Amino acid sequence: MAALRSLVISQLWKKFFGLGHRRNDFPPPAGHNPIQWRKMKQSSQALYISAYGQSDLGLVRKNNEDSFLLVDLTEGAERTSSSALNFAVGERGGLLMVADGMGGAEAGEVASRMAVELVCRYVQSERFDSRQTFVASLKNSIERANVNIQQEGEKSEERKGMGTTLTAAAVFGGELFFAQVGDSRGYLVRNGSIVQMTQDQSLVAHLVASGVLTPEKAKVDRRRNVILQALGALKQVEVVVSVVELKRGDCAVLCSDGLSGKVDPEEIAGILLGTAVADEACRQPIDRAKQRGGEDNITVIIAKFDGEKLPLPAPDEVPTYTELKEDSHAPC
Repeated sequence: MAALRSLVISQLWKKFFGLGHRRNDFPPPAGHNPIQWRKMKQSSQALYISAYGQSDLGLVRKNNEDSFLLVDLTEGAERTSSSALNFAVGERGGLLMVADGMGGAEAGEVASRMAVELVCRYVQSERFDSRQTFVASLKNSIERANVNIQQEGEKSEERKGMGTTLTAAAVFGGELFFAQVGDSRGYLVRNGSIVQMTQDQSLVAHLVASGVLTPEKAKVDRRRNVILQALGALKQVEVVVSVVELKRGDCAVLCSDGLSGKVDPEEIAGILLGTAVADEACRQPIDRAKQRGGEDNITVIIAKFDGEKLPLPAPDEVPTYTELKEDSHAPC
C-alpha cells in the first residue's frame, strides 16, 4: 500500500507541478501581471521564485508573535504580510524567513519582527560573490541580529528574556540554503515527497535523537515547547546551515510550530498536490491547524522554484538533508 501511495503521489506531482510539461504551461500567480510573468519565464537560463506567505493568530493567543519575510535580494522587493512575491533570481539571490517569538506582553512579537527585519537588512548590506561568502554573510547576519535582540530585551522589564526562533531559506547560485535557530521548520517537496531540511533545536528532538523518546511520544510530551536555542536568549547562537541543489518544480515550505505541531508533513505535501493557487495552499494547512485546536500562532511560507537554469529531477528523486561544515561550507 505504501509503494502504491508513493506511485500515486508521484504521478499527481507530475500532473500538478509540471514534470514533463513545457515551462510556459504554468499560469501566472494571482496578482501577477501575465505579460511580465511570461517575459520573465521566457528569459534565458532563468531561475524564478513564486512565493506566498500567511500568518494567523490562531484561536487562543491574543497577540500574533510570528513574523515572516519574503525578499528579492537583488531588486530589494519585500513582503511582510499575506501576499505574493514573484521574481527572477538575480545575482544576489532571494531570502525567505519565518520567526516565532516568545516573551511576556508584546515582547515575542517585537523579537520575531526584529529578527526578520534585521537579518534582511544585514544580508542586503553584505558583500558576497561566491557560495562560501554568501553562507558566511547569512550566518553573520543572523548572529548580528541575535546581539541586537538581546540588547533590546535588556532595555526594559517588559521585554526582558524575549527571544525568537528563525528559519531562513536563501537561494543563491542554484542552491537553497536553510539556516536554523530554534524549532520552526523548513521542508522541501520534490516529486510528491516531502523532506524536513532543518533539525528541530528542541529538548524533545534531542531526546528522540538519543533514543529516549519515540517520535510518537514526542508529539504529546509536556516538554515539547522547550527549545535549546533562540535569538535574543543567548549571547551566542550556533546557526546550523543545510543545503540542497534545487531542481525544477521544487517547492519549499517554511512554518512555525503552530503548523508543524498540528499538521504532518505528508498532509502538507498532499495539500500542495491538490491546490494550484498559492494563497489556498497556505490557507488550507492553517485551517487544519485551527481545526485541531489552534492554540498557537500559525505561519507558513510556500515557495515554488522553476526555470531553465534548474535541472529536471529524476522521476523518483527525493531531496536529502545535508548539513554544511563550519570551516569550508562543504557538505558533511
